[in-house]
Formats: sequence, C-alpha cells, structure tokens
Amino acid sequence: MSPDAGAGIIRVSVCVATRNRGARIAPLLESLRRLDHDSFEVVIVDQSTDDATRQAYLASVDADPRFSYTATHTVGKSVACNIAVARARGIILAFTDDDCVARSDWLDGIERAFAKDPEVGGIFGGVVAAEYDPRLGHIPVFMPDRARLYRSRWMFHRVPPSVMGANLALRAGALHDVGGFDEAISPGAPFRTGDDYDIAYRLLRAKHDVLLLPGAAIVHSGFRAHGSEMRTLTRDCAVAHGAICVKHLRLGDPAILPTLCVRVLLDTIRWSNLIRFRGPTGLSRLAFFVKGMARGARYPLQRVTRTYAPVGHALVRGLPSPGSAV
Repeated sequence: MSPDAGAGIIRVSVCVATRNRGARIAPLLESLRRLDHDSFEVVIVDQSTDDATRQAYLASVDADPRFSYTATHTVGKSVACNIAVARARGIILAFTDDDCVARSDWLDGIERAFAKDPEVGGIFGGVVAAEYDPRLGHIPVFMPDRARLYRSRWMFHRVPPSVMGANLALRAGALHDVGGFDEAISPGAPFRTGDDYDIAYRLLRAKHDVLLLPGAAIVHSGFRAHGSEMRTLTRDCAVAHGAICVKHLRLGDPAILPTLCVRVLLDTIRWSNLIRFRGPTGLSRLAFFVKGMARGARYPLQRVTRTYAPVGHALVRGLPSPGSAV
C-alpha cells in the first residue's frame, strides 16, 4: 500500500463493471493487482445474477486494500459505471472491461498524457486482441496509428466509431460536467452499445478535448464467432449510433449533423458494391441505423445531462470482502 493511498489521496480510480463473468474475471483482477503505479484504487461493480464473480473476486484479490466490491441488482454497463464513479475517489477515472487484461504501465501512460495537456478531458487508448483463430471469429480492437486530438464537436465525424470503453480514461471533473454515462446506452441497456462513443461527443460539447492514444495497454479477449454473434454486434452498433445521433438532434445540437451524414453516406453504405449490385451493400446496416433513430426519437430525454432517461435502479447491496472499502 502506497503512502498516498494510506493518506486517503488517490490519483487514479480504475472502474470495472461486470456481470456473470465468474472465474473468467480473474485474469483482469490479477493484472490490476500488478499495476505499476503508486496511487490507485480499483472499484468493482458486480451486476451478476449469481455468486460466482464475487467468489472469484475473493479468491483473486484477497485482502488487497486497494480493491473494493459492490454487488447490485441493477442491469446495464453504464448504470454500473455510474455507481463505480459515485464510489471512486480518484482525480482520474480509468475504465476497462471484465474480459480484458491491463499492462503494468497502463495508468502511468494515462497520467502522463493528461499531464501534458490540461484541456484533455477524455482519453481513448489502444486495445489489442488476445490470441484467437480469425477463421472462427473476431475480437473487437481499437488502435490509433498515432496520437490524435479532437477539440470541437463539429469535427466529431472524424472520431472513429470504433473507440472502446475497454481503455477509457476521464478526468473526474469532466465526467461530472457531462452528468455521467447515458444509462440507456451500453451493454445491458435499451441501446446495447455506444456508451463510449456517446461520452466522447458529450465531452467535446462540454468543451473538453478528447485524445486518442496509441499503445497496446489493454488486451481484449471478447471473442465473437462468425455468423450470428458478429451480425448481432454489427446490428447493435448501427442501432446505437442512430440513437446517439437523433438524441443530440432532438436536443437542438446542429453539430451532430456532419456525423449523421458521414455515418449514413460514407460509413454505412458501400457505394461501389451498391452500384455494381454486389454484396455487401450496407443497406441492412443502414436500416438498423434508421431503426435506432426511430427508437431514439420516441425515447424520453433528460435535457440537463443530454442523456436518455434512465430505466430505473434497484437497491445496491454492498457485499464487503476482506480489506475492501464497500
């Protein structure tokens, strides 16, 4: 335990939402225990329907005072992240997923990047794939070719929609400014992905710069098999991006229009294939994007935070573990 942690001063809080991961969360927990950083905590929020993840947590973390655990009957990654943020003490909030492994220098790289530019409110870092057989499926990754800085929401169409919350870091003050994560957008929510993409836009709108940071700091093992799993992922992304665009249109923000046009006209439709009557044309993906817009047009809004209305919370039940600060 570092001197800073003992004094109650935490520079970085690592926030992890998990659900029904069970023993498979152990590699992540082990990697977080080995982080080479002198002032961090780990806040785990568990939405599991059984006790397997808690048991894995106890077996992996033991009495490490840097870790805390909270079980909750809520559903949705964004809900869990907001609960973690409410319990976090760090000036920087670092997020990763329960099917990932962090490199030991992950937090040091994040801190250096924030220190270089006080205007940066959010950082999306590199995510690489664990070993897998590409003949059988795919693991989503994100790796910018170089550092890229975005300062205006009018340029949001240049932010890759493939940014991943598996390696996301936010200044706590910047996340407070935007009102937290949109609880209707994330795995387990009505719109099943896109929470990372939405938070990037809302940061820019609140005049916080967004930085893409290269480097293989996080290894992702979230394998999707070819066929129905990949089709579901593609569909969910299209629906969520449509919902995100229409949400900001409904809130009277014209700066989302360039992104809407680019997503529809350039990223979704494959014009060369369409002209030659070859597949894939992207028309099915366009249909799901429009479906997301239609669903988002009917969904209630919270104008102050620029989010969709939350689906409701159940009571959080803290399950303390040895040495945890639940």
